[in-house]
Amino acid sequence: LSDFVYYAGKSRTWISFITTLWTASIATMLSMLIGIPVGYTLSRYKLPYPQLMKTLIDLPVMVPPAAIGVFLLGVFKSAPLVNITQILGIKVDHALPGVIVAQFTVTVSFCIRLVMASFETVNPKFEAVARSLGASLPRTFFKVSLPLAKNGLIASLIIVWARAVAEWESLMLFVGGIQGRTDVMPFAVYLDFVGGKLGWALTISMLCVLIAIGSMYALYRVKGKT
Repeated sequence: LSDFVYYAGKSRTWISFITTLWTASIATMLSMLIGIPVGYTLSRYKLPYPQLMKTLIDLPVMVPPAAIGVFLLGVFKSAPLVNITQILGIKVDHALPGVIVAQFTVTVSFCIRLVMASFETVNPKFEAVARSLGASLPRTFFKVSLPLAKNGLIASLIIVWARAVAEWESLMLFVGGIQGRTDVMPFAVYLDFVGGKLGWALTISMLCVLIAIGSMYALYRVKGKT
């Protein structure tokens, strides 16, 4: 407890904390922007080669995150992404934007699956009635489908955000740990433990646990309504 109180008062702890929160939040928003339309489409329409589509979507879930980090490193070192990032003057690998890219890549599959399950709880008859009364497809989606799936979507957002906060394996290879810049909390725990800084590792670990408890509490509150 004394170590936690001491190290919790250090600015480095809160820099890592804030960096973790905002990078995970951006990655979650990006995942939801992809997950909502893709998840809705998969829950309502029969696409060609459905098994292939499901395999591609689930692949990032099954592949070890460290392998995803190597994959991202190769992708961003090859054309056309290397040319695009050079033109835009953006450094992704071994930089803070890479944290968001890695978190997004690991969580987007979870997001699509969770969102698809949320929309599958909505009876398509409600949408059919809205369409029969003259509502357009976009209006039906925003006025009927989204409100009915709201609790499931909120639960999906919480799970995806918590998963993004917990990600570090892909970061280890794609981004690397730069103190004060890319050392999000799970990565900082690893670096501090390896470096023998057990006080730091303990403190940041406890913050990770508190975030997990808060996320689980919020999830259970939402889950009780869906």
